[in-house]
Amino acid sequence: MTNVVGPAPVVEAARPALDTLWGRLAPHAGGAYANFLASATEEDVAAVYPPRTYRRLAVVKRRFDPANLFTRNHNVRPL
Repeated sequence: MTNVVGPAPVVEAARPALDTLWGRLAPHAGGAYANFLASATEEDVAAVYPPRTYRRLAVVKRRFDPANLFTRNHNVRPL
């Protein structure tokens, strides 16, 4: 996935070239940086952390926020 900022016509004109470039880079890239997530789905947030770390965060969330009250911005569901 590529993120592009600019006037809509310029972004749309650049999209095919950027998608082609990303298609070539994607197999060699992995992970994510939380502050640059385009969306914050459960899968996106989980991709930011190694699996063991994500599970540990979910255990901490269960202890301190079992009802998952704090769900805004990069939510980790309690286990």
